[in-house]
Amino acid sequence: MFIVCSNCEFKYLVNSADLKPNGRMVECANCNHQWFQELDDTDITSSVPSTKKEELDQNLKNNKQKEKLEKGPVRNLPSTVVRQEKPSVINSTIVIILAIVVILAIWIYRSYGVNTFIIIDFYIREFFFNLNLIISDLAKIIHNTLN
Repeated sequence: MFIVCSNCEFKYLVNSADLKPNGRMVECANCNHQWFQELDDTDITSSVPSTKKEELDQNLKNNKQKEKLEKGPVRNLPSTVVRQEKPSVINSTIVIILAIVVILAIWIYRSYGVNTFIIIDFYIREFFFNLNLIISDLAKIIHNTLN
């Protein structure tokens, strides 16, 4: 259902169920004008044309609205449909892995105590020592092949 702000004539596409059976107060997002909007049953068109004064006034208003639309840029009407975001698989996987790492760290600390940090420190120092030996050996090999 389309509703139109009576102040700035901005159009909105709304779900007719949102207006409740008796209508409700609505506010224009464009000009902040508030008015009471009732649920219109004018969506059903009649095959018999009528020439009431109200309809003639409505036709004039519609023509003015069409002229405004033709003059200005066409804007999309706001939608009341809310799109739900899909849950991210990557974020869930990272959280699960992090939880497993924390649980393992707590279990290792309780099982082996403070000695665990000494062992970890030993392996880190050993890794860098071996890495230094490998790099120095590669440098010697390259130096010997170039000379």
